[in-house]
Amino acid sequence: MQPMSHVQPTCLKSKGKRIVNLLGKSHVLEILYLLSSNGKPLRFNEMKTELSITATTLSRRLDDFIEAGFVIREVFAEVPARVEYSLSAKGKSFGPVLRNLFGWVEENSY
Repeated sequence: MQPMSHVQPTCLKSKGKRIVNLLGKSHVLEILYLLSSNGKPLRFNEMKTELSITATTLSRRLDDFIEAGFVIREVFAEVPARVEYSLSAKGKSFGPVLRNLFGWVEENSY
């Protein structure tokens, strides 16, 4: 009898593991939820105020999202500079996952 080959689930493979690690960071779900539920691009300080998050943490998470392709950062040539953040198509496609996750949490919280 041959030994069973162990196949890793997608979430533990390199590509999936990066997303799982990102989702495990602080304030990630809150930021994604805020961007997906707002329906319009948001400015940095709007998010910072709404989430009661430090500027450093928000900046790091937004950089993580941009690198992962979840968020688009748009800089406007104005004085002072205006920067807006919105979900990319990939980020928008994550909306149903978030709704299911938060629905599950609501149904199963103790």
